Amino acid sequence: MTELTESEGRTLLDTAKKIRTYKIMQAKGYERLIKKTLDERTKQLLEEISTNELSDAEFWSQKIEQLAGSDGKSSRVYFLNQKVGLLMGVLGIRGFFEWTIIAEDESVEDLAIQAANISSLTTSEEWTRVASDERLHIERIKKEVLGMEGWEMGGGGGVRDVIFGANDGLVSILALVAGVYGAITESHPILIAGIAGAVAGAISMGAGAYLSSKSEKEVTEKESDRKGIKRKGTTEEDREKLVKLYQARGFKRRDAEVVADKVTSQMESAEPYTIGEEIGLTSEQSWPPIKAAAFTGLSFAVVSLIPILPFAFMKVNPAVITAVVASIACLFLVGASKAVFTRQSWVRSGLEMMAIGALASLVTYAIGLAIPV
Repeated sequence: MTELTESEGRTLLDTAKKIRTYKIMQAKGYERLIKKTLDERTKQLLEEISTNELSDAEFWSQKIEQLAGSDGKSSRVYFLNQKVGLLMGVLGIRGFFEWTIIAEDESVEDLAIQAANISSLTTSEEWTRVASDERLHIERIKKEVLGMEGWEMGGGGGVRDVIFGANDGLVSILALVAGVYGAITESHPILIAGIAGAVAGAISMGAGAYLSSKSEKEVTEKESDRKGIKRKGTTEEDREKLVKLYQARGFKRRDAEVVADKVTSQMESAEPYTIGEEIGLTSEQSWPPIKAAAFTGLSFAVVSLIPILPFAFMKVNPAVITAVVASIACLFLVGASKAVFTRQSWVRSGLEMMAIGALASLVTYAIGLAIPV
C-alpha cells in the first residue's frame, strides 16, 4: 500500500491511529471486566474477545508502521489505561463500551470515505476491503456483545444529562445576569432576576429532557416492533400466553399447559447466547425519562448558582467580576467534559464553550445598556 500521495498517507495515518486506539481501549476494558468476573466460562469468553481486539490493534500497528515507519505505541499505553479507568468510572461499563464502539465505527466510516478517494485504484480497493472488514467486525460486536442494533446505540446516560444541563445553566444564567447588570447596577435586583431565571430554567430543562428521553424511548420501542424484535417478558408470562392460545384452539386447560411447558422449554434452549448477558452489558431498559429530567434540571440549578451567588455577598462591581471569571472558568471545564461525547479536542471544546458564554454575555449586556430604566 505504497501508492499514496502525501496528503492521502497523512489522513490514512491519522484514522489508523484512532482505530487502533479504540481497539486497545476496548481490550483494556475487557481486561478490567475479567478481574471482576467470577464465572470461568465468562472469563474465557472475555479473554478471547480481549485477545482478538489486541490482535486487531497489532494489525493496525503494522498499517501505521507501513504509513509512517513507526507504530508510536510505547508512549501511549499507560495513558490509555488511565483513560479507560476514568471513562469506565464516569460512563459506567455499558456506556464505556458504547462510547468506544461508536467512536471506532465513526473512524471506520472516515476510513471508507478516504479509501474511496485514493487516486491509485489498486490501493483504493485494498483500503476499502480493510474498511469493509472492520465494519463487519463492529456490527458483530454491537450485536453479540452489547446485544443492540446500530440505531439503538447511545452512551453516557446520566453523565451526559449532567454535562449538557450544566452547560445550558452556565451560559443562560450568566447571560441573564449580564443583561440585567447592563440595565440595573444593583446587586439585589440582579440576585432576584438570577434566582428566578435559574428556577425557570431548571424546570424548563428538566421538562425538555423528560420529553426528549421519552420520545427517544418510544422511537426505540417502535423501531423494535417494526423490525420484529420481541420484547422480553418473564417465562411465566410467555407460558400463560401460550396456554390461552391453545385453549382458544380447543385444548383443555391441562393439555394446553403440557404443550405450553414443552414449547417454552424449547424456546429457552434456542435463545441466542451473548457474552453481554453474562456481564450485564445487554439491557432493554433505556435511560428512564424521569432520571433524565432530574439529572438535567438539578445540574442546571446547581451550576446556576455560580454566576448568582456573588451578588448575595458582594457589592455589584466585584460581584460581576467574580461571577464572570468563575462562570467562564466553569464553562471551559464543562466544554472539556463534553468532548468525552463529541470526541473532539477537549481544549478546543472548552475554549469554544468559553467563547459562546462570553459572547452571549456581551450581547445581553449590550441589550441591557440599550434599554432605559
